[in-house]
Amino acid sequence: MLSYDNFQKWVQRGKLNRLRTKGRGRTGLIEFSSIPEEIKQLIIKKFGNPYLENDRATFTNQLEQDQDAIDFFKSYRYNDGSGIPTKKQHQYICEAELLNLYISLISNYGAKMKASSRKANKGALQAKISAIINDIKSECYPNTSTKKYPHKLPTNPRALNRKAFGTSKSLGYEKAGFEFLVHKNANNKAAQKIKGDIAKWLLAQYSMPNKIVVPVLHAMYEREALKRNWCELSENAIYKWLHEPTQERQWMISRDGMETFRNKYGHKLVRDKDTWFPNSYWAIDGSKIDWLHYYDNTLGMAAKLKIDIVIDVYSEKIIGTSFSETENHEDHFRAVKMAFQEAQAKPFLFTYDGQSGHKTSRMQGLYGKMVAKKGGTHYQHAVGRHSSPVEQVFGRFQQQILNQWWFSDKQSIKARTDNSKPNIDFLLENKHRLLTREKLIEAFKISVNEWNNAKHPKFNETRNEVYNHEPIMQEKMNYLDMIDLFWIYTNDTITYKADGIKVQIANKKYHFEVYDANDNVDLRFRERYVGSKFFVKYDPDQLDNYVSLYAKLPNGDTKFIADAQPVHKQQQIPALMTEGDKAQFAKDYEVRKVEEAKAKKQMEQIQRETGITPEQLIEDQEFKIKMGGKLPKKERNAVEAASVFDLL
Repeated sequence: MLSYDNFQKWVQRGKLNRLRTKGRGRTGLIEFSSIPEEIKQLIIKKFGNPYLENDRATFTNQLEQDQDAIDFFKSYRYNDGSGIPTKKQHQYICEAELLNLYISLISNYGAKMKASSRKANKGALQAKISAIINDIKSECYPNTSTKKYPHKLPTNPRALNRKAFGTSKSLGYEKAGFEFLVHKNANNKAAQKIKGDIAKWLLAQYSMPNKIVVPVLHAMYEREALKRNWCELSENAIYKWLHEPTQERQWMISRDGMETFRNKYGHKLVRDKDTWFPNSYWAIDGSKIDWLHYYDNTLGMAAKLKIDIVIDVYSEKIIGTSFSETENHEDHFRAVKMAFQEAQAKPFLFTYDGQSGHKTSRMQGLYGKMVAKKGGTHYQHAVGRHSSPVEQVFGRFQQQILNQWWFSDKQSIKARTDNSKPNIDFLLENKHRLLTREKLIEAFKISVNEWNNAKHPKFNETRNEVYNHEPIMQEKMNYLDMIDLFWIYTNDTITYKADGIKVQIANKKYHFEVYDANDNVDLRFRERYVGSKFFVKYDPDQLDNYVSLYAKLPNGDTKFIADAQPVHKQQQIPALMTEGDKAQFAKDYEVRKVEEAKAKKQMEQIQRETGITPEQLIEDQEFKIKMGGKLPKKERNAVEAASVFDLL
């Protein structure tokens, strides 16, 4: 590669920077960056780049969470009131944080070189940082396919620098701010061919009560397009456009009549039948709780309840729980959610056992997102290694707190010590006094509170006080983060019908409708979205409050459209009506009249503007019949058969 004599000459001439000479057991050192590029590439090919991992780690460790960026992109609304799709939010937030660090590093370097009167080589630094930013793009969270840095920043160093600092002719992120990252054409649909006079003509023709089919309408359009120099449209394009909810609700009332329109788009009232007589390290683990409770069986008692608990390992505080007779992913979900409600911050490490519920795609996706973005990770405890910390804590919790209740069956009838064995005779004598499941849950809450307020074994403080120690670093959570983590999407889209949207969750049906700020039916939403399909995003614990509706985008992402509340239920039995029921009934009933009148008025306006009206249709067909004698017999018969009077 290089002779020793040439090596010495290169060092003397400054082509190589020797950091340390060899001798007395020392190894000679050369600054890697001073090695000529052609030799450097040979070294990298043979031994790898010694700086790549260190550079990458050094860069990512300097990244800081930008709460202003998070708040901006999560609350950003386009002109139509919709929000930025979730994946785009993550992309923009990541790009903002990366550009913040890029601008800081480049600016500080320039200032440092200027202060020392040294010649700056910004180009090399820009290329180096650009390579790192491009390299981390493929990094995922452990055990997931979720990208840790989901950015789409330019891979070219010059393009990246322009995006950060702008040019003499255009602003960059540094001066334009977060708005710069939202593409200027975002949320704008491609220009539609069907608009203006073309749209009105198609609507008017298709709205006629003679109900022409799309192939006939397409043929008519082609003739009209030649006269008016309109663009070409396919039969399929016309069909799809006409049957979009926005157009369909316009032509349906004239084409199919009021009843058909009312069945699909008319607002419907919902009757209330309910009152007519007859809710820096975390670990999680699930375990059977050794408490006897009342149970409807021959013995009259059982110990069937299981508990999922999440603990903060540092303080041993129990921060999340979930009760059930099973141990599945739903129990894990509820326990983790409760932990976040308590903590309001993300853990940097989260561990769990091998129970199948933890391995579901839903929980793995949650675990990947819930750990801290900077340095956070999660994993399952390997079989045969250290047991989960939560198992150790739960063992002491059971011995010190849970087993002190009289209805505890201790640990096992096979336990070795008498203190760990239940007094069966005592339990059988008092089984009639055993608690119900609900009372048992209350007793467990008391036990958790007692544990958290007890002295920590390693600190002269309670576990609650230890939990309130000042953290070295913290990645906080806000309300929008909680929604992102714990609100659940329905598996499939659901149609928003004339009476709202219905969804079945955990074998229970729920009914929602979109209302405006004054709790009135949102007519603007109904005009645009009745008949559209949405994913319903909901908090399982807030189904009596509201849910969010998300539209599916062509690229597979979702986009927030509106919130929906539980539907207004109308009481029809006067004796059961409460104050305000009559006024609410009248207000909701008025929706139908307003919509029907508006739809009819809009269609009549289009018919008048185009000259295509039912009256004109009748006159045209009567004229054809009148002139029918001058036509060939076959065509005359066809014209006569089309006469509207034949249908009377």
